[in-house]
Amino acid sequence: MSNDLAKQLKALHKPSSPIVFPNIWDIASFQTVTSLNTENSKPVKALATASWAVAATYGIQDEELTLEQNMEAISKIAPLAKAAGIPLSADLQDGYGSHIESTVKRAVELGVVGANIEDVSSETGEFYPIDEQVQRLKTALKAAFDAGCPDFVINARCDIFHANTGISEAEEMKEAIKRGKAYLEAGATTVFYWGGSGRGLRNAWVETLVKELDGRVAVKLAHRTKDALSTKELGEIGVARISVGPSLFLLAQAAIKGGATSILNGGSL
Repeated sequence: MSNDLAKQLKALHKPSSPIVFPNIWDIASFQTVTSLNTENSKPVKALATASWAVAATYGIQDEELTLEQNMEAISKIAPLAKAAGIPLSADLQDGYGSHIESTVKRAVELGVVGANIEDVSSETGEFYPIDEQVQRLKTALKAAFDAGCPDFVINARCDIFHANTGISEAEEMKEAIKRGKAYLEAGATTVFYWGGSGRGLRNAWVETLVKELDGRVAVKLAHRTKDALSTKELGEIGVARISVGPSLFLLAQAAIKGGATSILNGGSL
């Protein structure tokens, strides 16, 4: 069944008709989001975890999230997703360095059929050289194949626009395209670009990436950013995948804070 869900997930990655992921982090968020699906309507076609939000449930930063903590969170969500027939992609950070093979194997065994894999080392904070990252992606795909999921979906994250590289924007774009094409050639389904919560990605950059990578581009929906593009508008540009990272978690936090503030100041909910 896992590979059937992987095939299902891969088929949802369509340029100009993107799969939209309401990222989740625990059982409660899974149940809340999937409650949108009914017998007559199933808007939630796939799900993905957000490691930032998962880390927050442990009271730690994203970069402090250990492999075991991440797997613990995934182990609670994956069986529910599988039972619901909803493909689950997991945020596996960089695959936890040299453990990428066993990390992917464990994730697949839990029921995960896709993953985000970053190109910045969690150990050094430096970019993996392109050739090394390509080999790491191939290793991840082989691990999934050996675990019974040959159609495993990799959303290869490229952090070139987020990192402080000190190079010009033109050089950043050149490197982004070079890495993106190499990751796709290695077997990734899409390449995920983002510029961080402060910088973001300019519309023209997304358009260029979509053109250069034949639409096999993933982006994060901007959160609380003026003039941010909607999922509809991003689809019209031609991307194949849209996620929200920890934004739903942050919205939930804001709602809790607002409600608590109201009742503690004599108000109501």
